[in-house]
Amino acid sequence: MFVARDAGLFKKHGLEPELIQMAGPLPVAALAAGEIDYLTGYTTGIVATGQGAPLKGIMIALRKPPFYVVAEPGIQRLNDLAGKRIGVDRIGSLQHLVVRLLLRSKGADPEKAIFTQTGSVSNTVTSLGQGAVSAAVLSGPHNVIMAQKGFRQIGAADELPMQFPTSGLVVSESKLKSDANRIKNVIRVMLDASAFCRKEKTWVVNYIRDKWKVEQKTAETVYDQWLSILTPDGKIGIKDMQEYFDIAYAQKQIAAPINVAAVTDFSLIDQVLAGK
Repeated sequence: MFVARDAGLFKKHGLEPELIQMAGPLPVAALAAGEIDYLTGYTTGIVATGQGAPLKGIMIALRKPPFYVVAEPGIQRLNDLAGKRIGVDRIGSLQHLVVRLLLRSKGADPEKAIFTQTGSVSNTVTSLGQGAVSAAVLSGPHNVIMAQKGFRQIGAADELPMQFPTSGLVVSESKLKSDANRIKNVIRVMLDASAFCRKEKTWVVNYIRDKWKVEQKTAETVYDQWLSILTPDGKIGIKDMQEYFDIAYAQKQIAAPINVAAVTDFSLIDQVLAGK
């Protein structure tokens, strides 16, 4: 969204966005109440439908979350984390689920790891740097920066076989019915932003460098990692998404089962992709 705004892609389609950062349950409540028009936290929105929120997922930007397991230098692999503390943003969060699945995929028992809730990215980085945890789930640029400091990246969400609909567009059912043309314009912006990121590497790398105040080499690595998880057409298969939500429910990461087909509507993005 920020790349789309700062690269002028919203203006290209006659839109003037107001980007608002929200945390916790606030964005879902605001979306359902019509106080905001779109939610980019795809998983957050779809999980809320399990509690009856009248929302629909209409587009997916990332096929996997940009999560990486970074450990202190002495830890070589995920299997070495038995009995060790692992920092995640919140117990029960997507980070928590991803690292548990990664451990299991490598033949390790996640129940033997000790998960520590840090509450924020900065707290996670500090905890890892000071040795309060032996490993942590980080995203760019923090995973790259910590690796440059001698910490070891030992796992990534992209290694998992299932798709994770983490970032995209969720709207209220009422808006979907009443404002299809404007929604299609926003979808066009998002697709343009994805294409722009693929074509304009230099612009995006410099944007990452300046936004996060990191070195050029760090920005290039973050760009490459992020580019690898972009969806090619703004969609993930319903079956793939259902697998993820079923796993999340089975592991008690979410409170209610999700019928993905019932809360997904790709009709507008299909129209946009067809040039309509």
